[in-house]
Amino acid sequence: MVLSTTETRERYRRLFADHHRAIYAYFRRRIEVESAQDCTAETFLIAWRRIDDVPDGGELRWLYITARNVLRNAYRSKRRSFTVPGIDRDVADCGETPEVVLLRHEEEAAVRAALEHLRPDDREVLLLSVWEELPRDDIAAILGCSPHAVSQRLHRASGRLAKELDRVTTTPINRVVPTRVEELP
Repeated sequence: MVLSTTETRERYRRLFADHHRAIYAYFRRRIEVESAQDCTAETFLIAWRRIDDVPDGGELRWLYITARNVLRNAYRSKRRSFTVPGIDRDVADCGETPEVVLLRHEEEAAVRAALEHLRPDDREVLLLSVWEELPRDDIAAILGCSPHAVSQRLHRASGRLAKELDRVTTTPINRVVPTRVEELP
């Protein structure tokens, strides 16, 4: 597809406007803020340079594949481990008591700790599915495997995550959050 300069710029503007937040969130959930910003910029620089390679209707999938490659390059070039940060949330969520906020943060810390102990492949398939909320077909394209393989990997990774959660917590996660305030210790 050959586009005029104006059409190319407009296509890139739409691509950036539509998907910048998702790609930044992808990086932010995996690395610290400064590196996430750099990796997001690198991903969109590649998109600009290869705009003719970005498939119509498959833009986000293409961007996730590119982002994954950028992240791998960042890991290799820095040769240091990155932690999986928690989901940024306001402490003052509407209607939550301090006890519920505390329990939620404890739960998130346990999940982060368990995720850090998983193999990178297990962590990646879980993060793409749960945090990025991608369908199996998109995950398969990003990981370079079949949707069936993604389902199998998710099943196995979920089991490993559950074992890690049991290992890092004294109380299973599904029992931590009470159903009513009166059940709080």
